[in-house]
Amino acid sequence: MRLSPKKIAIRSLLPIGSLVFLLASLVADTQMKIKRTIPENPDIPAYRLERGYKPEINAVRLEKPPKIDGILDDEAWLNAEVGGPIIQNSPRAGKQMDQQTEFRVAYDSNNIYVAVWCWDSEPDKIVARYMRRDDSMRPDDYVIIALDTFNDLRNGYWFRFNPNGTRQDGIISNNINLNTQWDGIWEVKTKVTDKGWFAELAFPLTTFSFDPETSEWGLNLTRNLKRVDQRGIWASPRSSMRSYYMAEAGKLKGLSGLKQGLGLELNPYLLGKESENRDTDESDFDFEWGGDFRYRLSPKMSATLSYNTDFAAAETDARQVNLTRFSLFFPEKRRFFLEDAGVFNFGGLGGRIRRGARTNPVILPYFSRRIGLSSTGLVVPLVGAAKLTGRVGDFDIGVIDAVVDSSGDLDSQNIFVGRVSRQVLDQSSVGLLITHGDPNSDFDNLLLGSDFRYLNNKFLNKYRLEANAFILGTQSDDPVFDDSLASSFGGNFVIPADEFEIESSFLQIDENFNPAMGFAPRRGIRRFGSTVTYQPRPEQVDWLRQYFLIYEGEYVTNLSNELESSKHILTPLSFVFESSDRVYFRLENNFDAPLNDFEISDSVIISSGDYEWNRGIFGIETATKRMVNMTHELSFGSFYNGDRTENRTELNYLPSKHFGTELSYTLQNVELPGGDFDIKLASLTALVNVTPDFTWSNVVQYDNISDTLGINSRLIWEYRPGKRVFLVLNQSYLDERTGLVLKQMDTTLKLSSILRF
Repeated sequence: MRLSPKKIAIRSLLPIGSLVFLLASLVADTQMKIKRTIPENPDIPAYRLERGYKPEINAVRLEKPPKIDGILDDEAWLNAEVGGPIIQNSPRAGKQMDQQTEFRVAYDSNNIYVAVWCWDSEPDKIVARYMRRDDSMRPDDYVIIALDTFNDLRNGYWFRFNPNGTRQDGIISNNINLNTQWDGIWEVKTKVTDKGWFAELAFPLTTFSFDPETSEWGLNLTRNLKRVDQRGIWASPRSSMRSYYMAEAGKLKGLSGLKQGLGLELNPYLLGKESENRDTDESDFDFEWGGDFRYRLSPKMSATLSYNTDFAAAETDARQVNLTRFSLFFPEKRRFFLEDAGVFNFGGLGGRIRRGARTNPVILPYFSRRIGLSSTGLVVPLVGAAKLTGRVGDFDIGVIDAVVDSSGDLDSQNIFVGRVSRQVLDQSSVGLLITHGDPNSDFDNLLLGSDFRYLNNKFLNKYRLEANAFILGTQSDDPVFDDSLASSFGGNFVIPADEFEIESSFLQIDENFNPAMGFAPRRGIRRFGSTVTYQPRPEQVDWLRQYFLIYEGEYVTNLSNELESSKHILTPLSFVFESSDRVYFRLENNFDAPLNDFEISDSVIISSGDYEWNRGIFGIETATKRMVNMTHELSFGSFYNGDRTENRTELNYLPSKHFGTELSYTLQNVELPGGDFDIKLASLTALVNVTPDFTWSNVVQYDNISDTLGINSRLIWEYRPGKRVFLVLNQSYLDERTGLVLKQMDTTLKLSSILRF
């Protein structure tokens, strides 16, 4: 039968129509896959909760990269494997999260891409108030991604972001140390919808050190759901698990053809600074330039040269008042020394993160703050510095050589630090440390040390054990110290389990021990310390999330075993409610036996002798998820042969992601036979965040000991990843009782850029 032209045309259109219908169906299916409704929480397979199980995900290689905009409708994510579920590890380890989380990983020759679906059935309750780069974001909803790029179960990179697109990053070393002062180049964009919040990330491979021949990295992902203070993790969902424990991370597989690049990094800066001294009626303008040049000698080894090293953009120190006869500790904040700082960690002496705060070290054989800063905290210019850090086989290596400019009566100094450690067993290491030079004197100084660090996350088949042992020796031609070899040695261990934590340490320091490039506030002592914490989460009490029963003890004797000081702290009451508010009460017993008189305040002397006193400490902390939250602590009781009362208050007001303030005030009333005095310490921090990359921070600090008020104002604009503009204003006012009078003002404009090839 012969068909009419019309029928022929219709039949000709049928294949085309079928094709159009098929394409439309694929598009609709694509949209349904990407924009589907919030998924139900899946059942958790029993094997996911087995200790030692490591989940895996395969990364998909892309021909066309996704658009980094937080809208997860790119074709790149359709064929990518789904990672999940995220399983709760706090407060109810091994349970489902209230909200479901999924993620996918893709890559090309130059970047690693990650997409995260943070589904939320109540998106109006998402907490996201922090917006400044490198804010901790602990009071917010957030996600953490940790990458072990060498798959060595020890080291890695750590990235945190919140629904505002705020970024924080860090370096993981030795499977236990997290240095969040490191800044990497990476991009994240987020989107909040009626289904939750979603994130898209791009990590340039030039940000990492890695082995281009590897096909497998370590990976873990953590989600924090702040309104219910619930935290979940992809691998190893236990209460004692931390996001930076790379030995227990999952596996990212399927990587190939990754390009390392040339391994070149340039970080130049230009700086103009105007200073005005009202006392001397002098003003000065300086123009400087300099920077760092970094070259990756191998996938695991980098060399850095620094010329005219600048610290003008470093944050100001928080003021502290010292009511002891020993030196206070101020942490390092300068980028040059913080990058790769984990290589130089020694003997587990850097302090530990305990209940959200890092404890101060008792001793440090090497403390980078000694380089480029005087003993009074003034900047001493670095003419230049060289640094070599990385790994050769099983050896981690770190070397710093710096030339410190002349200052005051001191000539120019050459400073050297060397560190090498060898990986042994599964996660442990043994190492050596050497420092040479004394930045604060013209005397020669040498320190040598060795340490052994043991880590086992299968101790007794169920616990994590961290242990350290070390020995140090110094020799100095400073006449204050005997020029013979003086030693220090000690060790510690900690078991951070789910319902309890045990920590114990021992330290001995000889009388003439002198780590000129370290921190040792006490000499000629033996110190015994211990902490025992019982921290259950009773499920049968609806209003109580967790309670703590804590004992902390410290004994310090001289080398003849005569007691010099002791401290015992018992916390019989510490409740964390389901609302995340907290209340606690501590009892503290102190003993001190100074051999010499010392001045505790102007003209107020503590005489030598034996003193014992008791104190009570009561505190309340409201949940940080609230727009207004506060902490108040009252301590009261005796103090040496008198009395001391202290009130400390912190108030945070975070009305939006664009603005936030923090006010803190401490008042101490001290009554002693030698005289009475008050100590007042106040600070105000005001943040203005235009975008996550354009922020203005202002810190005002006052204390009545120095009678000075200091203002530090920093405007930071990261106009492109790794490229920043800093405008820093420092002002110092003296309280002359008739009013605050401006004494010093410094204004600094700094341009810096990170260029990687």
